[in-house]
Amino acid sequence: GLCHTPINEVPKGINRLKFLNDLGGFPISSGSNNNTEIQDGWNLEELGSLSQMRRLDIIKLERATPLYSTTSLLTYKKHLKVLYLCCSGWTSEAYSDEDVSNNERIFEQLTPPNNLEDLSIVRFIGRRYPTWLCSTILSSLKHLELLGCKSCMHLPPIGQLPCLKYMKILGTNITKIGPEFVGFGVHKLESVEVAAFPKLECLVFSDMPNWEEWTFNETASVSVEASTPLTLKFLPCLEKLYIYGCPKLRALPLEIGQGTTRLRELHIRGANCLRVVDDIPFLSDCLSIRQCEGLERVSNLPQLRKLYLGVCPNLRNVEDLNSLELLLQTTDMQEMSSQ
Repeated sequence: GLCHTPINEVPKGINRLKFLNDLGGFPISSGSNNNTEIQDGWNLEELGSLSQMRRLDIIKLERATPLYSTTSLLTYKKHLKVLYLCCSGWTSEAYSDEDVSNNERIFEQLTPPNNLEDLSIVRFIGRRYPTWLCSTILSSLKHLELLGCKSCMHLPPIGQLPCLKYMKILGTNITKIGPEFVGFGVHKLESVEVAAFPKLECLVFSDMPNWEEWTFNETASVSVEASTPLTLKFLPCLEKLYIYGCPKLRALPLEIGQGTTRLRELHIRGANCLRVVDDIPFLSDCLSIRQCEGLERVSNLPQLRKLYLGVCPNLRNVEDLNSLELLLQTTDMQEMSSQ
């Protein structure tokens, strides 16, 4: 594909390749092509005739202009399984409000088919994620990445995606993740037992320098009969959780200890404001904590078998790890434990 290559010119006529099914790099044209056979990209409209597409990477989306048609170019591509939507990213000159608004409109017009399984949104310059990031549209989605979307101050309400197994959030400027991320209250619930991220197995948060707070259920409102008891489950299938480069995060949500009955691995690095990791009774295989300068206590992890510690200079209390089989420490931690 053209992604991650120095190629910056393409031939005209991509729309004539009716049976093309894998396009690893569809650069958007800047509109400056002077009727030559070689150009710097294609127009979004040329995707319309490529009905056999199974994998599609659209790049340089900041160049695109909103479509005149109200019909999405992608909705009826029934074979499409993998979709990568990418802008070139931030430059030395800030994008104008018009650029931001156009980018939001473009992404809104790229509604994928409901059979999509793998979605990546990269360096989106809009302030609001497209409304199709929800369970009603992405009912088959298994893999989701939101990377470098620095202008979005809130994550989309995707906790009700029924098939999602892997999710990575990287490079955002959000300060808080709250109940809106779970998606309760966004859609009318049809059951008295509801799960947030019901099939999610692996969750990655990385490079989020302003993130301070993570909660699930402080004000979540749901649409059910008032007399009907409601059971909420959080991350019931989660097996691996990674938190990297989140220096302001103060605490893990209580639900990580209460609802993640399948949790096997927890990896934390560069969370300097995190003081305590405790009360996670189902964490069974591995806990790795590195470069967490504010950490003071690790406790009440009764099933944990392996603990890795490094560069946690204020850690003073490690207790109630009754099943621990392996403890690995960096040199600085070994010196502390011997004092």
